[in-house]
Amino acid sequence: MRGLARPSASIGTLLLIALAAEAAPLSTRDQNPFLAATGIPVTLSARNPEGSWAFAADLNWGSTALLQSASDELLIVDAETRELRVSIERRVADRWSVGLQLPYRDMSGGSLDGFIDNWHEWFGLPEGARPLQPQDRLLVRYASATSMIDERHSQRGIADATLFVGYELLASATSAARTVVTIDLPTGEDHWFLTNDAVEISAILAAEHRFSQDWSLSAQGAVTWLDQGNLLPHQQRDLVWSGHTGLAWQATRSIELALQLDAHTRVFDDSELDFFSDALVLTVGGRYAITPEWMLSIGVSEDIAVEQSPDVVFVIGVSRGRSR
Repeated sequence: MRGLARPSASIGTLLLIALAAEAAPLSTRDQNPFLAATGIPVTLSARNPEGSWAFAADLNWGSTALLQSASDELLIVDAETRELRVSIERRVADRWSVGLQLPYRDMSGGSLDGFIDNWHEWFGLPEGARPLQPQDRLLVRYASATSMIDERHSQRGIADATLFVGYELLASATSAARTVVTIDLPTGEDHWFLTNDAVEISAILAAEHRFSQDWSLSAQGAVTWLDQGNLLPHQQRDLVWSGHTGLAWQATRSIELALQLDAHTRVFDDSELDFFSDALVLTVGGRYAITPEWMLSIGVSEDIAVEQSPDVVFVIGVSRGRSR
């Protein structure tokens, strides 16, 4: 049954911080392959571009290996996903900006399983179903009384494009806030991993504040209206809440270290599986000023709500035309 999602406690906390919150967030979102084609927004800057144009290219490279079952449901996800999202944005007036995001996605068996196993061993992280799964295999299977998905073949291609309009509410040397409306268009290639075959709209509030020379806070809250897509359409909800909050420390003139929490409410009803429930993801990383205009971002995400999102995601990005 489709229904309206209520914001969870974690999302409510993120929204309150946003209202209180010069730190650009690490550009990421939950890389759950079942949510790849939905319109849940990535993290956005609270500022319009400094000049006329801003550019960014962000890669999220994730690995998932899990086995879950509940009542009449069975889920196996053994997959590696890559999403390269290219964004361009232009300031069109003092407070207004317009932009476009073009994602390219790849889902395959990948090559990271051995490295991820070592990663979990080094840091004492839970391995879940990883020891039970063959290395570098692709299998995404979901079976219930009413649905069956069995994906064993690699998928790659252009995904749904996102248009957005931003309005800057506040911009000072220490604080900024803006509202953004995004529209996801069904321009992706015909596969549930690449397109939701629907128009979806998000309303976003992003804010940031530098409360000392070295420390800054960023936050975002969003609500997304989902049209009925082509993946588990009778279980998909109409409304999803999402958000993030991040803390950054200016370690040197060129290096900023960051800690970021991202969360969202569940997208699919009528499921007792953790992978279809609310998610909470921790990203640790930072940014390096290559030049006064170009920035390099690097981070690693972990599913601190275990098995409710991919095991690990590597976040790498370059951007130009943003303040820092």
